[in-house]
Amino acid sequence: MFGLPQDDDLLIKGLTVHSDPDDGSSPVRLEGVELRLARGEWLNLVGVNGSGKSTLARIVAGLSASGATGTIRRGFAGAMPSAYVMQQPDAQLFGETPREEMTFALEWMGVPAPEIPQRAERMLERADLLALADLPWKRLSGGQRQLAAVAAAAAGRSPLIVFDEATSMLDAAAGSKVMAIARELQAEGTAVVWVTQRLEELRPDSRVAAMAGGRLVFDGNGREFLYGADPLRETSPCAACGLRLPYLASLAVELHRLGRLAAPLPMTEEEWCSLRVREKAGAERG
Repeated sequence: MFGLPQDDDLLIKGLTVHSDPDDGSSPVRLEGVELRLARGEWLNLVGVNGSGKSTLARIVAGLSASGATGTIRRGFAGAMPSAYVMQQPDAQLFGETPREEMTFALEWMGVPAPEIPQRAERMLERADLLALADLPWKRLSGGQRQLAAVAAAAAGRSPLIVFDEATSMLDAAAGSKVMAIARELQAEGTAVVWVTQRLEELRPDSRVAAMAGGRLVFDGNGREFLYGADPLRETSPCAACGLRLPYLASLAVELHRLGRLAAPLPMTEEEWCSLRVREKAGAERG
Protein backbone atom coordinates (compact mmCIF):
# COMPACT_ATOMS: atom_id res chain seq x y z
CA MET A 1 0.00 0.00 0.00
CA PHE A 2 2.76 2.43 0.88
CA GLY A 3 5.37 1.33 -1.64
CA LEU A 4 7.48 -1.74 -2.28
CA PRO A 5 10.16 -2.64 0.31
CA GLN A 6 13.61 -1.27 -0.45
CA ASP A 7 17.00 -2.54 0.69
CA ASP A 8 17.72 0.66 2.66
CA ASP A 9 14.39 0.79 4.53
CA LEU A 10 14.47 1.19 8.29
CA LEU A 11 13.29 -2.20 9.56
CA ILE A 12 12.11 -3.34 12.99
CA LYS A 13 11.19 -6.99 13.55
CA GLY A 14 9.99 -8.73 16.70
CA LEU A 15 10.77 -5.72 18.89
CA THR A 16 9.97 -6.26 22.57
CA VAL A 17 10.92 -3.87 25.36
CA HIS A 18 10.66 -4.97 28.99
CA SER A 19 10.28 -2.38 31.75
CA ASP A 20 12.37 -2.14 34.86
CA PRO A 21 10.50 -4.38 37.35
CA ASP A 22 11.14 -1.84 40.13
CA ASP A 23 9.43 1.16 38.50
CA GLY A 24 5.87 -0.13 39.04
CA SER A 25 4.86 0.08 35.37
CA SER A 26 3.60 -2.62 33.04
CA PRO A 27 6.26 -5.35 32.65
CA VAL A 28 6.22 -4.98 28.83
CA ARG A 29 6.38 -1.58 27.11
CA LEU A 30 6.52 -3.00 23.57
CA GLU A 31 5.72 -6.50 22.41
CA GLY A 32 6.43 -8.08 19.04
CA VAL A 33 6.41 -4.84 17.04
CA GLU A 34 7.05 -5.12 13.29
CA LEU A 35 7.59 -1.88 11.36
CA ARG A 36 9.15 -0.78 8.08
CA LEU A 37 9.86 2.85 7.18
CA ALA A 38 11.02 4.05 3.76
CA ARG A 39 13.25 6.97 2.86
CA GLY A 40 11.20 10.16 2.56
CA GLU A 41 8.04 8.57 4.01
CA TRP A 42 5.61 10.28 6.41
CA LEU A 43 4.42 8.02 9.23
CA ASN A 44 1.81 9.14 11.75
CA LEU A 45 2.25 7.23 15.01
CA VAL A 46 -0.82 7.38 17.27
CA GLY A 47 -2.13 5.88 20.49
CA VAL A 48 -3.32 6.79 23.96
CA ASN A 49 -0.88 7.70 26.74
CA GLY A 50 1.03 4.60 27.80
CA SER A 51 0.37 2.75 24.55
CA GLY A 52 4.09 2.54 23.70
CA LYS A 53 4.19 5.06 20.87
CA SER A 54 6.90 7.26 22.43
CA THR A 55 9.05 4.23 23.27
CA LEU A 56 8.76 3.07 19.67
CA ALA A 57 9.47 6.58 18.36
CA ARG A 58 12.66 6.82 20.40
CA ILE A 59 13.87 3.48 19.08
CA VAL A 60 13.08 4.49 15.49
CA ALA A 61 15.15 7.63 16.12
CA GLY A 62 18.10 5.48 17.21
CA LEU A 63 17.88 6.33 20.90
CA SER A 64 18.71 3.46 23.22
CA ALA A 65 16.05 1.52 25.13
CA SER A 66 17.08 -0.78 27.96
CA GLY A 67 15.50 -4.21 27.90
CA ALA A 68 14.95 -4.19 24.13
CA THR A 69 15.13 -7.41 22.11
CA GLY A 70 14.49 -8.02 18.42
CA THR A 71 15.99 -6.83 15.14
CA ILE A 72 16.54 -3.14 14.41
CA ARG A 73 18.08 -2.23 11.05
CA ARG A 74 18.22 1.54 10.59
CA GLY A 75 18.91 1.47 6.87
CA PHE A 76 18.74 4.93 5.26
CA ALA A 77 18.63 6.57 8.73
CA GLY A 78 22.24 5.58 9.41
CA ALA A 79 24.04 4.60 12.59
CA MET A 80 23.84 7.99 14.33
CA PRO A 81 20.72 9.00 16.30
CA SER A 82 18.23 10.95 14.22
CA ALA A 83 16.82 14.41 14.91
CA TYR A 84 14.18 14.22 17.67
CA VAL A 85 11.75 16.92 18.81
CA MET A 86 10.08 16.44 22.19
CA GLN A 87 6.89 17.83 23.69
CA GLN A 88 8.65 20.20 26.10
CA PRO A 89 11.12 22.59 24.43
CA ASP A 90 13.02 23.48 27.61
CA ALA A 91 14.13 19.85 27.95
CA GLN A 92 16.04 19.98 24.67
CA LEU A 93 17.50 23.49 24.41
CA PHE A 94 21.22 23.85 25.15
CA GLY A 95 22.18 27.30 23.86
CA GLU A 96 21.30 30.62 25.48
CA THR A 97 19.52 32.06 22.42
CA PRO A 98 17.93 30.70 19.22
CA ARG A 99 21.08 31.54 17.23
CA GLU A 100 23.30 29.73 19.74
CA GLU A 101 20.94 26.76 19.62
CA MET A 102 21.17 26.61 15.83
CA THR A 103 24.97 26.89 15.95
CA PHE A 104 25.28 24.20 18.62
CA ALA A 105 23.06 21.80 16.67
CA LEU A 106 24.97 22.29 13.43
CA GLU A 107 28.35 21.87 15.15
CA TRP A 108 27.15 18.67 16.83
CA MET A 109 26.02 17.35 13.45
CA GLY A 110 29.48 17.97 11.99
CA VAL A 111 28.54 20.75 9.57
CA PRO A 112 31.72 22.52 8.35
CA ALA A 113 32.29 25.75 10.29
CA PRO A 114 32.15 28.10 7.28
CA GLU A 115 28.63 26.83 6.42
CA ILE A 116 27.16 27.22 9.89
CA PRO A 117 26.27 30.96 10.01
CA GLN A 118 24.39 30.89 6.72
CA ARG A 119 22.54 27.65 7.49
CA ALA A 120 21.62 28.90 10.98
CA GLU A 121 20.30 32.14 9.48
CA ARG A 122 18.25 30.24 6.92
CA MET A 123 16.61 27.99 9.53
CA LEU A 124 15.87 30.92 11.85
CA GLU A 125 14.12 32.68 8.97
CA ARG A 126 12.21 29.50 8.10
CA ALA A 127 10.88 29.34 11.67
CA ASP A 128 10.02 33.08 11.80
CA LEU A 129 12.66 33.56 14.51
CA LEU A 130 15.21 35.74 12.75
CA ALA A 131 14.13 38.90 14.58
CA LEU A 132 14.38 37.00 17.90
CA ALA A 133 17.62 35.18 17.12
CA ASP A 134 19.75 36.81 19.84
CA LEU A 135 17.18 37.11 22.62
CA PRO A 136 17.46 34.92 25.73
CA TRP A 137 14.88 32.16 26.16
CA LYS A 138 13.04 34.01 28.94
CA ARG A 139 12.10 36.67 26.37
CA LEU A 140 10.46 34.08 24.11
CA SER A 141 7.09 32.39 24.48
CA GLY A 142 6.75 28.62 24.86
CA GLY A 143 5.67 28.36 21.23
CA GLN A 144 8.69 30.35 20.06
CA ARG A 145 11.02 28.15 22.10
CA GLN A 146 9.44 25.06 20.56
CA LEU A 147 9.92 26.52 17.08
CA ALA A 148 13.58 27.07 17.97
CA ALA A 149 13.88 23.42 19.01
CA VAL A 150 12.22 22.33 15.75
CA ALA A 151 14.50 24.58 13.69
CA ALA A 152 17.60 23.23 15.45
CA ALA A 153 16.50 19.64 14.85
CA ALA A 154 15.73 20.38 11.19
CA ALA A 155 18.92 22.35 10.51
CA GLY A 156 21.14 19.31 10.10
CA ARG A 157 19.13 17.84 7.22
CA SER A 158 18.93 14.45 8.88
CA PRO A 159 17.48 11.67 6.66
CA LEU A 160 14.96 11.02 9.46
CA ILE A 161 13.29 13.30 12.00
CA VAL A 162 10.88 12.35 14.78
CA PHE A 163 8.31 14.77 16.20
CA ASP A 164 7.07 13.32 19.50
CA GLU A 165 3.80 15.22 20.17
CA ALA A 166 5.69 18.37 19.25
CA THR A 167 2.49 20.41 18.74
CA SER A 168 0.54 19.23 21.78
CA MET A 169 1.39 22.29 23.93
CA LEU A 170 1.12 24.85 21.12
CA ASP A 171 -1.61 27.16 19.90
CA ALA A 172 -3.00 26.72 16.39
CA ALA A 173 -0.63 29.21 14.74
CA ALA A 174 2.57 27.77 16.24
CA GLY A 175 1.34 24.21 15.65
CA SER A 176 0.66 24.99 11.99
CA LYS A 177 4.17 26.40 11.63
CA VAL A 178 5.74 23.25 13.09
CA MET A 179 3.63 21.12 10.74
CA ALA A 180 4.64 23.30 7.77
CA ILE A 181 8.34 22.87 8.56
CA ALA A 182 7.85 19.10 8.85
CA ARG A 183 6.06 19.01 5.47
CA GLU A 184 8.86 21.03 3.87
CA LEU A 185 11.43 18.58 5.24
CA GLN A 186 9.54 15.64 3.79
CA ALA A 187 9.29 17.40 0.42
CA GLU A 188 13.10 17.65 0.51
CA GLY A 189 13.44 13.89 1.07
CA THR A 190 13.47 13.54 4.87
CA ALA A 191 11.45 10.74 6.42
CA VAL A 192 9.11 12.08 9.13
CA VAL A 193 7.68 10.18 12.09
CA TRP A 194 4.85 12.31 13.49
CA VAL A 195 3.71 11.13 16.94
CA THR A 196 0.35 12.64 17.83
CA GLN A 197 -3.00 12.32 19.59
CA ARG A 198 -4.42 15.21 17.52
CA LEU A 199 -6.27 13.10 14.98
CA GLU A 200 -7.39 16.17 13.04
CA GLU A 201 -3.76 16.34 11.87
CA LEU A 202 -4.16 13.09 9.90
CA ARG A 203 -4.63 13.11 6.14
CA PRO A 204 -6.85 10.62 4.27
CA ASP A 205 -4.05 8.91 2.33
CA SER A 206 -1.19 9.32 4.79
CA ARG A 207 0.13 6.29 6.64
CA VAL A 208 -1.05 5.75 10.21
CA ALA A 209 0.44 3.24 12.66
CA ALA A 210 -1.57 2.84 15.88
CA MET A 211 -0.28 1.48 19.18
CA ALA A 212 -2.32 -0.12 21.98
CA GLY A 213 -0.96 -1.96 25.00
CA GLY A 214 2.56 -2.00 23.57
CA ARG A 215 1.47 -3.62 20.32
CA LEU A 216 1.15 -2.25 16.81
CA VAL A 217 -2.56 -2.82 16.17
CA PHE A 218 -3.10 -0.92 12.91
CA ASP A 219 -0.99 0.09 9.92
CA GLY A 220 -2.95 1.68 7.09
CA ASN A 221 -4.17 5.03 5.81
CA GLY A 222 -5.85 7.86 7.69
CA ARG A 223 -9.37 7.31 6.37
CA GLU A 224 -9.26 3.60 7.17
CA PHE A 225 -8.03 4.42 10.67
CA LEU A 226 -10.82 6.87 11.48
CA TYR A 227 -13.74 5.10 9.84
CA GLY A 228 -12.84 1.46 9.18
CA ALA A 229 -14.26 -0.48 6.24
CA ASP A 230 -17.89 0.04 7.35
CA PRO A 231 -18.57 2.68 10.02
CA LEU A 232 -22.09 1.33 10.64
CA ARG A 233 -21.19 -2.31 11.19
CA GLU A 234 -17.80 -2.42 12.88
CA THR A 235 -15.69 -0.61 15.45
CA SER A 236 -13.20 1.67 13.76
CA PRO A 237 -9.46 1.10 14.37
CA CYS A 238 -9.44 4.53 16.03
CA ALA A 239 -12.02 3.49 18.63
CA ALA A 240 -10.44 0.05 19.03
CA CYS A 241 -7.19 1.56 20.27
CA GLY A 242 -8.98 3.89 22.72
CA LEU A 243 -8.88 7.19 20.85
CA ARG A 244 -11.89 9.45 20.27
CA LEU A 245 -12.88 10.57 16.81
CA PRO A 246 -12.42 14.28 16.09
CA TYR A 247 -15.67 16.26 16.07
CA LEU A 248 -16.01 16.46 12.29
CA ALA A 249 -15.32 12.74 11.90
CA SER A 250 -18.00 11.95 14.50
CA LEU A 251 -20.39 14.22 12.58
CA ALA A 252 -19.57 12.39 9.34
CA VAL A 253 -20.37 9.01 10.93
CA GLU A 254 -23.68 10.29 12.29
CA LEU A 255 -24.69 11.79 8.93
CA HIS A 256 -23.72 8.50 7.28
CA ARG A 257 -25.89 6.62 9.79
CA LEU A 258 -28.84 8.89 8.89
CA GLY A 259 -28.30 8.22 5.20
CA ARG A 260 -27.30 11.82 4.48
CA LEU A 261 -23.64 11.22 3.68
CA ALA A 262 -22.19 8.53 1.44
CA ALA A 263 -18.79 6.88 1.68
CA PRO A 264 -15.95 7.74 1.44
CA LEU A 265 -16.55 9.89 4.49
CA PRO A 266 -14.74 13.24 4.53
CA MET A 267 -11.73 13.98 6.73
CA THR A 268 -10.20 17.28 5.71
CA GLU A 269 -11.60 20.80 5.56
CA GLU A 270 -11.18 20.68 1.78
CA GLU A 271 -13.30 17.52 1.55
CA TRP A 272 -16.05 19.07 3.67
CA CYS A 273 -16.00 22.20 1.52
CA SER A 274 -16.25 20.05 -1.59
CA LEU A 275 -19.36 18.41 -0.15
CA ARG A 276 -20.99 21.80 0.43
CA VAL A 277 -20.13 22.88 -3.11
CA ARG A 278 -21.74 19.73 -4.53
CA GLU A 279 -24.83 20.19 -2.34
CA LYS A 280 -25.17 23.79 -3.47
CA ALA A 281 -24.79 22.82 -7.13
CA GLY A 282 -27.44 20.11 -6.73
CA ALA A 283 -29.87 22.54 -5.11
CA GLU A 284 -29.38 25.05 -7.94
CA ARG A 285 -30.03 22.39 -10.57
CA GLY A 286 -33.19 21.36 -8.72
